[in-house]
Amino acid sequence: MNRKIILLTYLCLLGCSEKHEKFNSPVKAFGFDEIPDSSFVIQSQIRFDTSDYIIDPKHLKKYYDHPGELGYIAQGEDYDFKSLSVIMAMAMPNGGPPLHSHGMEELHIVYDGTVEYMINEKQFTAVGPYIVKIPAGAPHAFMNRGETPINIVGILPENNTSYQEIGPNPLLEK
Repeated sequence: MNRKIILLTYLCLLGCSEKHEKFNSPVKAFGFDEIPDSSFVIQSQIRFDTSDYIIDPKHLKKYYDHPGELGYIAQGEDYDFKSLSVIMAMAMPNGGPPLHSHGMEELHIVYDGTVEYMINEKQFTAVGPYIVKIPAGAPHAFMNRGETPINIVGILPENNTSYQEIGPNPLLEK
């Protein structure tokens, strides 16, 4: 009896550990120690030398949107871009940003994964690879509907972007 309990406990811990490691490994590779408990934005502490060609994550604004979107923002003016800003994001399963809008159009590039979107109250699912067009000022949110983390690149055509949070992500399962 005791052996069965020990074996079942070990298997449960092994399964939990593997599942945690499954998500922990890509999160660490993306530059985060762990998945945070609450949203935050941290300005870069290391200024980027605009004569460089490689922008390392240590030069970027780092953020987390609860539940499950980790990322970096390259506000174009900080990197000597004239008309470009970029967002690099990783969305955990059932993770995504709150409902928000930008004052300019945006596009998302996803190489693989299944993502549910809401743009201007229209709801749809995209399966990578794809590019999604988001009109200027459109309220939008997305949710990773796959079982593994996905990477999203957001491109905005201005070097000084805006972000207006509207409310919680409407795609969250209640």
